Amino acid sequence: MYQRGIEIDPDFAGLYEDIALANGALSKYDLMASNLVRAYQMRERMTEKSRLNIEYLYYSHETGELDKAHAAMLRALQLFPREAGFHNNLAHTLLALGELNQAVEVEDETARLAPSARNFSSAAGVNLAASKFNEAESWLARADAFKFDSFNLRILKARLAFLQGNRTALDQALNREAHVPDVYMVLRERSEALQGHFNSADHIRLQAPKQFSHPVNTALENAEAGRIVEARKIEDQVFQGDLESDLRLVLALSLARTGRTEEAKRIADKVSQERPLDLLVHKYCLPTVRSAVKLQERDPKAAIDLLRESVPYELAQIPATGFLYPAYIRGLAYLELNDGRSAAHEFQKLIDNRGLCGEFIIGSLAWLQLGRAQSLMGDNESARKSYEEFLKIWKDADPDIPVLLRAKAEYSQLPKK
Repeated sequence: MYQRGIEIDPDFAGLYEDIALANGALSKYDLMASNLVRAYQMRERMTEKSRLNIEYLYYSHETGELDKAHAAMLRALQLFPREAGFHNNLAHTLLALGELNQAVEVEDETARLAPSARNFSSAAGVNLAASKFNEAESWLARADAFKFDSFNLRILKARLAFLQGNRTALDQALNREAHVPDVYMVLRERSEALQGHFNSADHIRLQAPKQFSHPVNTALENAEAGRIVEARKIEDQVFQGDLESDLRLVLALSLARTGRTEEAKRIADKVSQERPLDLLVHKYCLPTVRSAVKLQERDPKAAIDLLRESVPYELAQIPATGFLYPAYIRGLAYLELNDGRSAAHEFQKLIDNRGLCGEFIIGSLAWLQLGRAQSLMGDNESARKSYEEFLKIWKDADPDIPVLLRAKAEYSQLPKK
């Protein structure tokens, strides 16, 4: 129907925005992008409310200029302070910029102003990202009290159980949603990988719909677990297909972590040219990839230097590597320099921000790396506790995982009390 409207009036600017959003909902991102560009070019023909919205969409989804997207939403809320959609957009922009507490304030206020299943799920989701689990649980309980129900609310209940380590509640949530396996099987797969159950995670992927999770994420998980052969095999398979820039950055990071540094550099350089204005690509993703390359090249000082510009954005929630990866790679670099205190500071960030990294393998590996840092500091008592926390999470892990074998060996060599 939108396309028919364009045929009747090719200059109806607002329809291009509608077509873009419809294609985005259908995961047709090329068509979404072309229509966003067209709408942005015609924005002077729109009402001020529509113009500000298309500027937000264009800057956030097309160019990645999140500073401009943020400015557009601030202006929009000055003019339309009770527009819930603008509050949502501002909160999502703040999430992407790593301003978690501000995002929580904005989204909580939106849910209070305009109670709905959508706004309650947004409030719960932002609080989850900010690791405010009690607050997230409270919003989900309020949704139940209002008898709100939606797919997003049910997903968030499962994610909350996952992040709180409540495997029973997670399994119950997953079993209730067996008819929509894609999103829930991602959680189940990540739950298995987070605990070192790679064989089980592989089995889940074989059962799942092909579109449910991209194998490039699996390659990176294997790389972090020291399963280099398995990671490289998946990387080779991924090379044969076309990837969006976000997934290519994940692939570049995986390549860097498995020692294929030249290939990682080539991908990073190409994405840099393709996304010249994208703030998080240049301030978060590319520094992380290039820093990981420097680690492989045994140059930890250069790795730390490359990540300095990522510090203001390292709490960003982004599709590609938004699991506090800059802090994790920086911590590994400090370990290489035998600077245990600085390394411990970085790994503690991951432990304190489970809402961001608790769904990926480095969320559990952070305990192991913290133990190594504490051992370097000579704090053996704390080191033992950190190793024990990691080994507790991985108590039923596949026994032959390299990172687990090293962790057990290191733990056995720690001085006794």
